[in-house]
Amino acid sequence: MKVKVNKVTIQIVQEDILSLGVNGVVNSTDPNLHLNPPLLLKAGFKLQEAVDIVGWCDIGDAVITDAGDLPVQKVIHAVGPRWGEGSERGKLANTTLACLRLAEEYRLRSIALPAISAGVLGYPLENCARTIITQVIDYTFENPRFLKVVIICLDNLTAFTVFKNELQLQVEQLKATGEGEVTV
Repeated sequence: MKVKVNKVTIQIVQEDILSLGVNGVVNSTDPNLHLNPPLLLKAGFKLQEAVDIVGWCDIGDAVITDAGDLPVQKVIHAVGPRWGEGSERGKLANTTLACLRLAEEYRLRSIALPAISAGVLGYPLENCARTIITQVIDYTFENPRFLKVVIICLDNLTAFTVFKNELQLQVEQLKATGEGEVTV
């Protein structure tokens, strides 16, 4: 599913996040900035060196590094909350917003982000979809100069369906209220 809200295209896809032709990818990680083995294998040692230099990121925030051997310009490392630790929705909203602002600051025209905190961190998928999509749509009202495409990339059909349905719901609400400029 693809929609344009204000001047930003938002797309929901079910693919490998590293296969998308974007300027930056978001890596969902922990405060120690661990890289998952498939990412490390594709990105190489340069990415590991870059995160080692940064060293740490608080929960609810994100940091950006060069991409090593990946075919993108930057990797944004997002540290989302674990479900049950408290203030999860606010932390996930902050993490998502931090990713979008870093993309804009580093003049990335397009980014791909996963369902941050869903899966191993136990964040409920529907809540995750609502929080991330709300932040992305709200961000379009900040009139970003550079970031024009946000792809939410899911790794399974269930997640894809939940995010697609949530995006459709929020787009219909925007149309109903007349807020923003929406093109489907």
